[in-house]
Amino acid sequence: MRPRPIASAILPLALAALLPLSACSALGQESQSSEPKAAGSQAPSFEPSGSGAGADTGAGSAAQGAGNESAAAATVDPGWDAPAQEAGGTFLSMHENDDSLEYRAVDSSGEILWTAQRSRACSAYLVTTTADGPIAVLMGQGPTTEDSLTSTASGYDLQTGQKRWGPVETPGAMLGNGLVFASAPKDFIGTGGPRTALNPATGAVAAAEDEDEVPGEGGTESPGESDDSRPRVIAMFGEHLVRSQGSVLVGENLDGDRLWTRAAADFGMSAAEAREIPWEPIGTSHALLGDAGSEERTLVDLDSGASVDSDISGAWFDSASNTLVTAGSDLQGFNSDGTERWKSPLPENTEVAGVGAGLIVFDSAGDGATARSARDGSQADSDVPLLRTIKSLGAPHHIAESGAALVGDPQTPLLITSRS
Repeated sequence: MRPRPIASAILPLALAALLPLSACSALGQESQSSEPKAAGSQAPSFEPSGSGAGADTGAGSAAQGAGNESAAAATVDPGWDAPAQEAGGTFLSMHENDDSLEYRAVDSSGEILWTAQRSRACSAYLVTTTADGPIAVLMGQGPTTEDSLTSTASGYDLQTGQKRWGPVETPGAMLGNGLVFASAPKDFIGTGGPRTALNPATGAVAAAEDEDEVPGEGGTESPGESDDSRPRVIAMFGEHLVRSQGSVLVGENLDGDRLWTRAAADFGMSAAEAREIPWEPIGTSHALLGDAGSEERTLVDLDSGASVDSDISGAWFDSASNTLVTAGSDLQGFNSDGTERWKSPLPENTEVAGVGAGLIVFDSAGDGATARSARDGSQADSDVPLLRTIKSLGAPHHIAESGAALVGDPQTPLLITSRS
């Protein structure tokens, strides 16, 4: 297994304010960057130790004669050194070179589609969705200003690497709640600078805060006006912008139309807390609000602002069955409109490892991985290629609709392909 890397996809909100390397500092000004180039090569195959060719496929094997339906899925090692992100069956992460980062886009069959070089100081990237398909947003460096370099962002077609927009100047680091950027706080301690949200489809500014709108930064206030009264950016996912204003949260589309308004107290927090807490996109129209590891998270419908489920530890979307899956005191499946489809007890001594391709895969302590159907919560067929493969590699931490999945250390993930 490769050594644990130092780069990360997107810094956590608090850490991004303290260590704005993802904003492209002057540390990388001598490094080379390049636009995406087609690769068209297959990622190297990976064989788990002890998995000889005859382990499952020799004469007399239980799988003999079962055909490709029961064959284990092929696994590759793309050489990634950071958590991979995926949309539409294409995965993106980076490989660390001595003086640069090489981004590698890999499809579900294990083919490396394109690569791009960036400075080691530009370690933030994001896979997000648009009406025209998924894009990859990479950070870059613009002209030098005083003692630092200008941070930029560019959007590329995730599958082809073709540029869709950019470079667009950003105020600083990519924060983590989607395509949202902010400069570092003064002296790198305290509240970060004004935030800017970019439209993922065009790179245009979707929302921006002024200097005097940032709490605790010495901005001006009108008489009787609280420090939280002006609109502030929270998250930008696909076609959904979330902002706070006063004590409420507001959902908007990219045309600026208000979709919903809810009191922040409905989520058990203040508007200021909602601005700092992580929001995780679930599918293209929902978000999971709350800290990772907490059992008090809430799944929010970004089209309506409604809470689909609360007091949960995790949520996922299975596009194969169009099912939202949540894990709390029970395991539940919801239709995309938030209506409950099924409910069952969460298996004992298990955690949901990943959801996708019609499956809910559990990591069972001491018993390996088991699975249920995302469509109705019933027991899944254990002889599908993905489940046969994870018996030797461990439970996946992400499953694409194509059936390809990420396994192993999330910092150096392997890819179980959709081919046998």
